[in-house]
Amino acid sequence: MAYKATGMQALFPVYLGRMPSASIDRDTYDSGVSQNENNLNQNLELLYNKLLELESAFAEHTEGE
Repeated sequence: MAYKATGMQALFPVYLGRMPSASIDRDTYDSGVSQNENNLNQNLELLYNKLLELESAFAEHTEGE
C-alpha cells in the first residue's frame, strides 16, 4: 500500500514568558503563561500524531520484506 501524504498541520505559536512589567497584574501574566502552555501541548500532540502516522505507514511498507 502506498503512503499518502496528509500534510502537516500548522503549529501554534509559543512565546517564552518574560518578567512581567509593573503594569501587568498577576492574573494577566498567568493567563498568558497558561495559553502558551496549551499551545505547546497542542504542538506536541500534533507532532506525536504525525509520528504515529509515519510509523504506521513505515510498518505497512516494510511488512512484506
